[in-house]
Amino acid sequence: MASEKQTSLKPFRFLDLAPELRHKIYTMIITSPHSHIDLSSTYDSPHTHFPHALLLTCTQIYHELRPLYFATNAFSITILRRNESWSHLLTPSFLDNRRQIRSLRILIARWGTKDFFCRSLIPALEDCILNGRLRELEVAIRDLGACRAFQHDSRGEHENWGQLKRVLRDPYLEKATLKAGNFIIVSNEGEGQSWGLDKWTDISSLLDNAEDETLIKVV
Repeated sequence: MASEKQTSLKPFRFLDLAPELRHKIYTMIITSPHSHIDLSSTYDSPHTHFPHALLLTCTQIYHELRPLYFATNAFSITILRRNESWSHLLTPSFLDNRRQIRSLRILIARWGTKDFFCRSLIPALEDCILNGRLRELEVAIRDLGACRAFQHDSRGEHENWGQLKRVLRDPYLEKATLKAGNFIIVSNEGEGQSWGLDKWTDISSLLDNAEDETLIKVV
């Protein structure tokens, strides 16, 4: 009799739920209300919906929940002259998280420091596509670059632009978009900033240039 009473008082375990139900609950917890989570924001932690406490409860929840967070939400980075605020994304310690990202938006205000774009960012993107889950890639450049300059001169092809077009043409991508628009600061607190895109135009047709002669200068 005592044994039956103890059994009836046994607390319900979350992990006893079917995997499908746990998946739905996880998704409700981690889904951000924003269209993109800005990983390059310097004024606040971008991972406001990252369930740090829940991940510490047990190993199984950690392994189920962490990949889902990066696969479910869409993320955004802004490339400036210096990019220390999100450079950790390119480090080996963040590799597994980076490979879980399915949807990424890149705002290109500048190409970064010398060789940063081609030697650091492009290889990381290629790895996310080939070895990871990245299937939706949106790239936005400033209108200033798009309006001035479509020069049909293959000799002047900018290496950064050529590498970018090659990545956007990757057949593994399910959706690749190239946009031009005005960059705006959507949040500004102290020395921190978060960027957004306003009044944009879809210029993805430029990716169909088979001769690869188009040059966009992003200053």
